[in-house]
Amino acid sequence: MAVNEEKYRRMELRKETGTRVITPPEPPAYNRGPEYLIAHACFSCCKSFKQPDKPEDERNICPDCGRIVYRMGRSFTAPKKSDLKQWRKVQLLYAEGFRFFGSGMHDGPKLPAKLSDVEIFLKDNPHHPLKVAAPNQALKIEAQKTLSN
Repeated sequence: MAVNEEKYRRMELRKETGTRVITPPEPPAYNRGPEYLIAHACFSCCKSFKQPDKPEDERNICPDCGRIVYRMGRSFTAPKKSDLKQWRKVQLLYAEGFRFFGSGMHDGPKLPAKLSDVEIFLKDNPHHPLKVAAPNQALKIEAQKTLSN
Protein backbone atom coordinates (compact mmCIF):
# COMPACT_ATOMS: atom_id res chain seq x y z
CA MET A 1 0.00 0.00 0.00
CA ALA A 2 2.89 2.36 0.82
CA VAL A 3 4.33 1.80 -2.68
CA ASN A 4 1.12 3.02 -4.32
CA GLU A 5 0.97 6.08 -2.07
CA GLU A 6 4.58 6.94 -2.90
CA LYS A 7 3.91 6.53 -6.62
CA TYR A 8 0.82 8.74 -6.34
CA ARG A 9 2.81 11.41 -4.43
CA ARG A 10 5.57 11.48 -7.09
CA MET A 11 3.02 11.72 -9.90
CA GLU A 12 1.32 14.68 -8.21
CA LEU A 13 4.70 16.41 -7.83
CA ARG A 14 5.42 15.94 -11.56
CA LYS A 15 1.99 17.34 -12.42
CA GLU A 16 2.62 20.42 -10.26
CA THR A 17 6.05 21.08 -11.79
CA GLY A 18 4.73 20.58 -15.34
CA THR A 19 6.80 17.53 -16.23
CA ARG A 20 3.72 15.30 -16.23
CA VAL A 21 1.10 16.52 -18.70
CA ILE A 22 -1.94 14.35 -19.19
CA THR A 23 -3.45 14.67 -22.64
CA PRO A 24 -6.82 13.14 -23.41
CA PRO A 25 -6.81 10.34 -25.95
CA GLU A 26 -7.42 11.28 -29.58
CA PRO A 27 -10.83 10.25 -30.84
CA PRO A 28 -10.62 7.58 -33.52
CA ALA A 29 -10.90 8.77 -37.11
CA TYR A 30 -14.44 8.55 -38.42
CA ASN A 31 -14.26 6.75 -41.73
CA ARG A 32 -17.53 7.15 -43.62
CA GLY A 33 -16.49 4.72 -46.33
CA PRO A 34 -16.76 5.27 -50.05
CA GLU A 35 -19.27 7.71 -51.46
CA TYR A 36 -22.36 6.17 -53.03
CA LEU A 37 -22.54 6.37 -56.78
CA ILE A 38 -25.97 7.11 -58.19
CA ALA A 39 -27.21 5.96 -61.60
CA HIS A 40 -27.62 8.83 -64.05
CA ALA A 41 -29.06 8.42 -67.54
CA CYS A 42 -28.53 10.36 -70.73
CA PHE A 43 -31.66 10.04 -72.84
CA SER A 44 -30.07 11.52 -75.96
CA CYS A 45 -27.33 8.89 -76.30
CA CYS A 46 -29.13 6.11 -74.35
CA LYS A 47 -26.41 5.52 -71.81
CA SER A 48 -26.29 5.21 -68.06
CA PHE A 49 -23.45 6.30 -65.78
CA LYS A 50 -22.78 5.85 -62.09
CA GLN A 51 -21.70 9.24 -60.78
CA PRO A 52 -21.33 10.83 -57.34
CA ASP A 53 -24.46 12.51 -56.08
CA LYS A 54 -24.65 16.29 -56.41
CA PRO A 55 -27.14 18.81 -55.02
CA GLU A 56 -30.30 19.32 -57.09
CA ASP A 57 -29.16 22.70 -58.42
CA GLU A 58 -25.93 21.24 -59.86
CA ARG A 59 -26.23 19.27 -63.09
CA ASN A 60 -24.18 16.28 -64.17
CA ILE A 61 -23.05 16.29 -67.79
CA CYS A 62 -22.85 13.30 -70.13
CA PRO A 63 -19.19 12.53 -70.86
CA ASP A 64 -20.09 11.46 -74.42
CA CYS A 65 -22.53 14.03 -75.81
CA GLY A 66 -22.20 16.88 -73.28
CA ARG A 67 -25.93 17.08 -72.56
CA ILE A 68 -27.59 16.83 -69.15
CA VAL A 69 -27.78 13.42 -67.49
CA TYR A 70 -30.68 12.80 -65.15
CA ARG A 71 -30.40 11.37 -61.63
CA MET A 72 -32.33 8.11 -61.81
CA GLY A 73 -31.69 6.59 -58.38
CA ARG A 74 -29.66 3.76 -56.90
CA SER A 75 -32.00 0.99 -58.07
CA PHE A 76 -32.05 1.99 -61.74
CA THR A 77 -31.12 -0.68 -64.27
CA ALA A 78 -30.54 0.72 -67.73
CA PRO A 79 -32.05 -0.97 -70.78
CA LYS A 80 -29.86 -2.03 -73.68
CA LYS A 81 -28.55 0.87 -75.72
CA SER A 82 -30.25 -0.53 -78.82
CA ASP A 83 -33.68 -0.89 -77.13
CA LEU A 84 -35.04 2.57 -77.92
CA LYS A 85 -38.61 1.75 -76.82
CA GLN A 86 -37.41 0.87 -73.31
CA TRP A 87 -35.35 4.06 -73.19
CA ARG A 88 -38.43 6.11 -74.15
CA LYS A 89 -40.44 4.27 -71.48
CA VAL A 90 -37.82 5.18 -68.86
CA GLN A 91 -37.73 8.77 -70.14
CA LEU A 92 -41.53 9.09 -69.90
CA LEU A 93 -41.56 7.66 -66.37
CA TYR A 94 -38.76 10.03 -65.35
CA ALA A 95 -40.57 12.97 -66.94
CA GLU A 96 -43.67 12.10 -64.90
CA GLY A 97 -41.66 12.24 -61.65
CA PHE A 98 -40.75 8.58 -61.09
CA ARG A 99 -37.35 7.82 -59.55
CA PHE A 100 -35.76 4.41 -59.17
CA PHE A 101 -34.75 3.89 -55.55
CA GLY A 102 -35.42 1.60 -52.65
CA SER A 103 -35.57 -2.13 -52.29
CA GLY A 104 -38.83 -2.69 -54.16
CA MET A 105 -40.67 -3.17 -50.88
CA HIS A 106 -43.56 -0.77 -51.43
CA ASP A 107 -47.30 -1.09 -51.73
CA GLY A 108 -47.60 0.25 -55.27
CA PRO A 109 -47.86 -1.87 -58.40
CA LYS A 110 -44.77 -2.72 -60.44
CA LEU A 111 -43.63 -0.25 -63.05
CA PRO A 112 -44.80 -1.06 -66.59
CA ALA A 113 -42.71 -3.49 -68.60
CA LYS A 114 -43.55 -2.04 -72.04
CA LEU A 115 -43.78 1.43 -73.51
CA SER A 116 -47.37 0.76 -74.60
CA ASP A 117 -48.39 0.22 -70.95
CA VAL A 118 -47.05 3.57 -69.68
CA GLU A 119 -50.12 5.71 -70.47
CA ILE A 120 -52.52 3.36 -68.68
CA PHE A 121 -50.11 2.94 -65.76
CA LEU A 122 -49.82 6.71 -65.31
CA LYS A 123 -53.61 7.15 -65.33
CA ASP A 124 -54.18 4.30 -62.87
CA ASN A 125 -51.38 5.26 -60.43
CA PRO A 126 -51.26 9.02 -59.85
CA HIS A 127 -49.92 8.53 -56.28
CA HIS A 128 -47.44 5.69 -56.80
CA PRO A 129 -44.71 5.48 -54.07
CA LEU A 130 -41.92 5.91 -56.63
CA LYS A 131 -43.44 9.10 -58.01
CA VAL A 132 -41.56 11.56 -55.85
CA ALA A 133 -40.80 14.52 -58.11
CA ALA A 134 -42.83 17.07 -60.02
CA PRO A 135 -43.44 16.29 -63.70
CA ASN A 136 -40.90 17.69 -66.17
CA GLN A 137 -42.92 19.01 -69.11
CA ALA A 138 -39.89 19.77 -71.32
CA LEU A 139 -38.64 16.21 -70.97
CA LYS A 140 -42.13 14.85 -71.74
CA ILE A 141 -42.27 16.88 -74.95
CA GLU A 142 -38.79 15.69 -75.92
CA ALA A 143 -39.81 12.06 -75.34
CA GLN A 144 -42.98 12.51 -77.42
CA LYS A 145 -40.94 14.05 -80.28
CA THR A 146 -38.54 11.12 -80.20
CA LEU A 147 -41.42 8.64 -80.25
CA SER A 148 -43.00 10.27 -83.29
CA ASN A 149 -39.72 10.09 -85.29
